[in-house]
Amino acid sequence: MKLPSIIKIPSYQRFNYEPRYYDPIKEDIEERTKRIKRRLAAEKIEDSSRARLEGVFVRRVEHQDHSSFLRLFVGVILFSGVVGFLYFGNIAIYLAALVVLGYLVFRKFVSK
Repeated sequence: MKLPSIIKIPSYQRFNYEPRYYDPIKEDIEERTKRIKRRLAAEKIEDSSRARLEGVFVRRVEHQDHSSFLRLFVGVILFSGVVGFLYFGNIAIYLAALVVLGYLVFRKFVSK
């Protein structure tokens, strides 16, 4: 039993969507594309010789990551440049730049 009220309380309604138009051509096209995709997937699984050929050209050499050392090196140079600037002035910045250039030359010509 509902009590009378001055305020209108919202009643929740369901949203029922029924499509107005049915497109059999579109459904047929979707069914055909699904069938073709299934057929291509089955052929891809069967073709194991191709997969073996693709595996031959993959590099299996582990990549060595030197970025952590480079970050440490850059951090040490920046820290020493700031501390050196506070104690010695512009000479410390020039020395830090010289060290960075020396490192870059070493990496470019000697490390190859």
